[in-house]
Amino acid sequence: MSSGIVKSFQVATTLAAARILTHTTGTADVVKAPAGALELPVGVSIDTVLDTTTSIPVKISGVAEVLFNASVTSGSLVAADTAGRGIAFVDATAGAAYVGTLIGPNTTAADIAQVLINPGFKAIP
Repeated sequence: MSSGIVKSFQVATTLAAARILTHTTGTADVVKAPAGALELPVGVSIDTVLDTTTSIPVKISGVAEVLFNASVTSGSLVAADTAGRGIAFVDATAGAAYVGTLIGPNTTAADIAQVLINPGFKAIP
């Protein structure tokens, strides 16, 4: 793992390590797995948290290891499924969010690979 910024967030539910996370709307400093493609990721969980009274360390910059649920080509943008696993970013007219770029090798489901965290939102003009 490379250096980067790690921030602790509260959790509303149990969360696994190596998952892409988003903010819980309306609640400061609380993260969750994304509910859909429109939610902008904040980063990637470093540890698994099973107790909702504790916090979870989240890598918000640098390179993080992400668990993938689909094939993604190295150099491609990485989005999240509703469990926070990495999937290939897909352009959409309404727009969609991504967490960063896959810098590790091509992935398939259940692979863990390195992603350069650089969240963004892209829409087809």
